[in-house]
Amino acid sequence: MRPYNRAARTRLPSESDGRITPERRVAETLSYIGFVDAAWELYERSGDETLLRRTCADERIDQLWASMLLRDAITDYQLLDSPPDASDHHGLVVVLDLARAATDNV
Repeated sequence: MRPYNRAARTRLPSESDGRITPERRVAETLSYIGFVDAAWELYERSGDETLLRRTCADERIDQLWASMLLRDAITDYQLLDSPPDASDHHGLVVVLDLARAATDNV
């Protein structure tokens, strides 16, 4: 991991027995309260590993999360990687079919 990422993307040493541990509390909290990572959701449905491509040079750190009410409405996910070098992170698109959204427990 690059040194400048350690401060922003890892847990404090006092919280992780002095080890460099990825900071995943935000994703864990979103998952815990019922949100889903759109790319992961579609990957689980289809097995298409291209959905899990890196969103920047080193890893897949960017995600789009949807509430459980919208989980079934996710119909497509795209990683926008052109033009090349437009940004240090690729754009993401999620397509929702709102007719498929849950409306039974809003």
